[in-house]
Amino acid sequence: MTSRERLLAAIGGKPVDRIPVTLYEFHEYGGSVSDQEPSFGPLLELQKRYGETVVFVFPGDGLLGDPSRHASRPSDGHPHESETVVHTPKGPLRAVVRSEPRIATKWRVKPFIENAEDARRFLSIESAFIPREIGPLRDLERRLGENGMLSFNIGDPIGKVIGVSNFETFVFLLREDPGLVEAMLDRAMRYLLEAVEFINRHFGSAMVRLYGAEYAGSPLMDPRSAFRPLVGSYDTRLTEAIEKGGNFSVIHCHGRLKDLLEPIREMGADVLEPVEVLPARTADVTMEEVKAAVGDVMCIAGGMQAVDLDTGTPELIKSRVEAIVRAAGPTGLIILPTSTPIEKPLPEHILANYRAMFETVHALS
Repeated sequence: MTSRERLLAAIGGKPVDRIPVTLYEFHEYGGSVSDQEPSFGPLLELQKRYGETVVFVFPGDGLLGDPSRHASRPSDGHPHESETVVHTPKGPLRAVVRSEPRIATKWRVKPFIENAEDARRFLSIESAFIPREIGPLRDLERRLGENGMLSFNIGDPIGKVIGVSNFETFVFLLREDPGLVEAMLDRAMRYLLEAVEFINRHFGSAMVRLYGAEYAGSPLMDPRSAFRPLVGSYDTRLTEAIEKGGNFSVIHCHGRLKDLLEPIREMGADVLEPVEVLPARTADVTMEEVKAAVGDVMCIAGGMQAVDLDTGTPELIKSRVEAIVRAAGPTGLIILPTSTPIEKPLPEHILANYRAMFETVHALS
């Protein structure tokens, strides 16, 4: 099997010649944080030699209006901060993002939406999905070929709204003005349906990744009352639209899954990732429980806790991979870390742990 065939078979719950194994977000095709740091090179070589490549793609922009009209500049308050200002009919929205030289990630230290007035400014923007040029996307698809799959990273309404605000603001507004929150979610939904329409028009058999479900789960919210109205009602419609176009719906959900597995199953998506399982302290389910709850209708992608890869040993990683495969079985499974390494340069012990992950998967095949 090629890597693409192997991933497609796993998503479809069909037999594979080897369990697919991939990195989280890292790839060699440009646009990934991994291609900006030379020490990540050996990690990419492991994936190229032993695994499958999933290329995260952002298909467009426009949730906050035309990004070419946003004003961005270095922040005065910190040497590694940048400020972006979005001008709306009801006043400006401002956000600040911080990076650190030795850390391969960024933090939003000030969100665009911090109160109800900001939320109304957001709603006043005449926004629509602005797709990327199709030429570079086609070239990326051609270069990737049979080495893996594209994964269009679009989010879902709660993920998009909290992405431009923050969780605390979202919960406060949900309590004080639920109609305002519903208007923001509906606006994000219209944007996302346009994004799905664009993807479906130009691509087939690609993953479309919906992130945000974890915000309505425990311990952040009571999933019994919050999940279906804030996530399920929207993600079910998105999943139906994605699959109607011949693509695959992926539900991204970190954290505790015990109270979410049933409503996630109801949404009808194809893949659940990154699936944190016990003994991880952030989890409350075993891999056996996940497999029993959704494994007959969804591919399980994940199970390999990133903290183990960052702090464990190759022997621990080997035992973790073996336990995942015993619990989930060889079909409908993709071995995937729950996050990426973020330390720069990449420490040797982390590289050794990732090597153990890839080599153990091969040894079990």
